[in-house]
Amino acid sequence: MHSDLKNIVFVIGSTWPSRNYPAEKFVDVANGLAQNCLVIWGNENERMAAENMARQSNFIRVMPALDLNDVKALLSQVDLVIGNDTGPTHFAWGLNTPSITLFGCTPVSRVYQTNINRTLKSSSIVNPKKLNKQDYSISEIAPNRIIDLANELFHL
Repeated sequence: MHSDLKNIVFVIGSTWPSRNYPAEKFVDVANGLAQNCLVIWGNENERMAAENMARQSNFIRVMPALDLNDVKALLSQVDLVIGNDTGPTHFAWGLNTPSITLFGCTPVSRVYQTNINRTLKSSSIVNPKKLNKQDYSISEIAPNRIIDLANELFHL
């Protein structure tokens, strides 16, 4: 890890495709932040997506396969976690690591925001009792909103 750059983990996967921020927009975020972006993955499709992302940005590195203890250890040592509404992103809160959790088809009310653990939500209205797995609105979140919030968190 480069000491002169911030270390950021991207959590690119989740249980449903509609909960995932588009890979090409993660690339835009990495290029906009120009920091050391580490992509973690949990299955073969995510690994392939991560490798494709790394081919599109000099700021993205694909992490090797990690078990949950490795993930927690990594997340405890980085400057920021950016990811979908999924377990590894939520670990950041418990580890007191700054984070940005991206929400589309799931309710933001599921997380407790702090000064360093923030959320960005698409414009869609979510019924927490009947989630719409066809709601891909997470893709509406502009990369510059993530970049701006990350830069704000870096200066807290």
